[in-house]
Amino acid sequence: MILFIDTHDELITVALKNNDELFIKTKESEYSHSIYTMPLIESLFKENNLDVKDLKKIIVVNGPGSFTGIRIGLSIAKTMAYALNIDINTISSLTAYLISNDNGKKRKAVIEDNKGYYISVMDESNNIIVPEYYSEEDNENYDLVDKKLDVEKIIEYCKNMKSENSHHVNANYVKKIEVEHDK
Repeated sequence: MILFIDTHDELITVALKNNDELFIKTKESEYSHSIYTMPLIESLFKENNLDVKDLKKIIVVNGPGSFTGIRIGLSIAKTMAYALNIDINTISSLTAYLISNDNGKKRKAVIEDNKGYYISVMDESNNIIVPEYYSEEDNENYDLVDKKLDVEKIIEYCKNMKSENSHHVNANYVKKIEVEHDK
């Protein structure tokens, strides 16, 4: 069984993939992730008569996005992965958008803030061809994907990734990208 956690934006998305079944819960949080995320996860298990001990992997979105939201999602994922001694993988919000909007073409994902754009581009075969970067302008001339998540596609994309050490899982903070850009 795989647990998916996304807290990078106002919409919290948690999901459980158990064999061929996918259970998803979402909640508009108005950035109150600390109030809603764990109860959403708990209710997913309880409502579907599933046991947390059956988890084999956690996939968590690590940003860019809401600073506090990302910290909450990562803290929950890291703690559960460590406590249960299970695999953990991160996926960036930009990659998650690109995977979710697989249209068979080169495409870009963009997250805008008040100073610029966070951009990544993926090719037809779902390979990242322009790694995430920050720019004051959106110069990439590719189809722009919607900011929607297809949890099934994301889980499938991450299924065979090498597990990360839960102690070394880090956030992809917006400000970190901005600082690297300003060097």
